[in-house]
This record gives sequence, structure tokens and C-alpha cells, in this order.
Amino acid sequence: MWICKLKWKHDCIIGKRCEKFKVKVVGYPIDMYEEKVNGKKKQYYMHFQRIYGDETRKKQFFNDLKKDNLLKYLEIEGNMFFFAYEVELYGVPTSYYTKTTFFLKPVIVDEQGYEHWEIASWRKENLMEFIKETKEKVKDLEDFKILKIERTKLSEIYFPQLLPELSEGQRRALEIASEEGYFNYPRKIELRKLAKIMGISLSTYREHLRRAEAKILPGVSESV
Repeated sequence: MWICKLKWKHDCIIGKRCEKFKVKVVGYPIDMYEEKVNGKKKQYYMHFQRIYGDETRKKQFFNDLKKDNLLKYLEIEGNMFFFAYEVELYGVPTSYYTKTTFFLKPVIVDEQGYEHWEIASWRKENLMEFIKETKEKVKDLEDFKILKIERTKLSEIYFPQLLPELSEGQRRALEIASEEGYFNYPRKIELRKLAKIMGISLSTYREHLRRAEAKILPGVSESV
């Protein structure tokens, strides 16, 4: 199997708002569909995502997203949201919707509006065609970087679960740890300070984080 890591930025319905409101969004493009509107074919993409960041900025993000004229449908529940939006017909790489490439991990859209993709295919040529068509067909492409293209073993590929069943305390503990740089190297913050941010005891915070990690990382725990 061939894998490819990409980092790119364009005038995206999500990316431009991540940059504007300094939030991060993680999720999967689900699929696309076409329908006729007033006799014309329209193409729509569907996404299922989670937003991370300051609570006020997340609300601003959603309020602004609701005003977008390209939005077909939007459903929000807490930090999760599903949406469908209109794109120009055939204005995306053919390989995106003919399934010759597929996502290995959720797409991350960072606070600078960059999309981080990790995709795969059984032929390197499929990935190269995807890259070529992306550069040619995606409008308003501001930046495009190929971080890695390499062959890998199937045993080294892991499909992470996008939405493990975390309790609210576990989800919040993990979110704060990520936002504050606990998982960075070198580590930017210690557990005691994270517990203080969350407003709970150190032992309770440690337990929330441990259980969240056990659910997300395969093989860490048999039961939690």
C-alpha cells in the first residue's frame, strides 16, 4: 500500500473560518451527491467533524458558518457537527469521488487554515494523479505541500476511531491536554496545571485522561 501526507490551503468553507476564529476542526469527508436545482446540476459534499478551541471562538465559528451561502445543511450537537455544502461541479480531483484514493486518518484543519491529509492507494500512480488534479482543479489554492509519499506494509496502517465513546469529563480532559501542549515534545504543561484549568482535583483529572487514552489508543487497555 502507498500512503501520502499532504498539507494544503485553499479558500475552504471550513479552513477560512478556522483561520479567522483560531479554532481547529477534525473530521472525515463522508461522500458527495448531485441533484438538479432549477434545471441545473449541483454537486454537494458531506462532512462530519468536531471543533476544538476556546468556547467563545467556537460559537463565533458556528454563527459565521450558518451564514455561508454555499451551505446546504448544518446540524450541530455540542462540539460535533455535520454539514453539506455546494461545490462547483467537477471542480475537484476525479480520484476523490471515484474511490481510487481513501483517507487513512481524519482530516485536520488547523488554526492557520491548513488542511492535513493522510491518504492511501494501492498504486503510487493513483496518488500522483490525485495530486496533479488537485493542483489543476481546486480553485484559490494558496499553498500545497507534499510531506511524504512512501510504500508501507498493511500491518503498519492503523485506522483510528474518529469518535470513541468518551464521557464528557474524559473528552474535556483530553481536549485541554491537547490544546495546552501536554502531548508536545518537550511537554509544555504538567497534569497539575491541567487539572486546575479544568477545575478538578489532580487525581480525578489523571483518571479522566487515562481512561480517554485507553479508549483511543488500541491495545492500551482491555477494559476501562
